[in-house]
Amino acid sequence: MNYPFGKCNDCGERLYEHVDGGYQCLNCDRRYARNVFDGIHH
Repeated sequence: MNYPFGKCNDCGERLYEHVDGGYQCLNCDRRYARNVFDGIHH
């Protein structure tokens, strides 16, 4: 698993890069497209 990136808009937990692309919240399983966080740096 890659390093945490961003925070979930639903529950506020850390997001992690997903193997299929984009990001996933491991707490509530919400998925985010990679382009949602364009322009935000690690």
